[in-house]
Amino acid sequence: MQKEKIPDEVSANLRKNMEQIWDISKPYWYPLFDCKRDDLIAFDSEYIENEEKLKAIITLLKQHGEEQVIEFLESGHTFYMRVSNLYPYYCYNGDFTGGEGFWTSQKMDWIIYASHEGTITFGGEWLVKGLKLLWSDWENNTAWDTKN
Repeated sequence: MQKEKIPDEVSANLRKNMEQIWDISKPYWYPLFDCKRDDLIAFDSEYIENEEKLKAIITLLKQHGEEQVIEFLESGHTFYMRVSNLYPYYCYNGDFTGGEGFWTSQKMDWIIYASHEGTITFGGEWLVKGLKLLWSDWENNTAWDTKN
């Protein structure tokens, strides 16, 4: 099974924790709405949405010890999924049932957010640092970002 639906009552508590930890006060998030946290980077989605970048993101998460991801979709559905099945993009290969999404772990020490405006935000000091080290051209692909 690729995804396991999380019951609504559990999902509500997980979402509340995520919103508190990551200063998410609207249905949309950084860079579309300001955030007090500084350990964020927002990329243009075209820069991130390719197989090579996806493999790098999954590899970083696995190196950090992640095996399971929590997926919060704009549709209101929340799922557990294996990190190897992560696809943190808006609309999932053209499937518009996904919409915007947040991905994080049980520890919530990292986060990914895909927006409808063509941005993908990464949060967590270790994750942001790792991505910057991997991608030497990262500064050329952060048009919406105000923190880097």
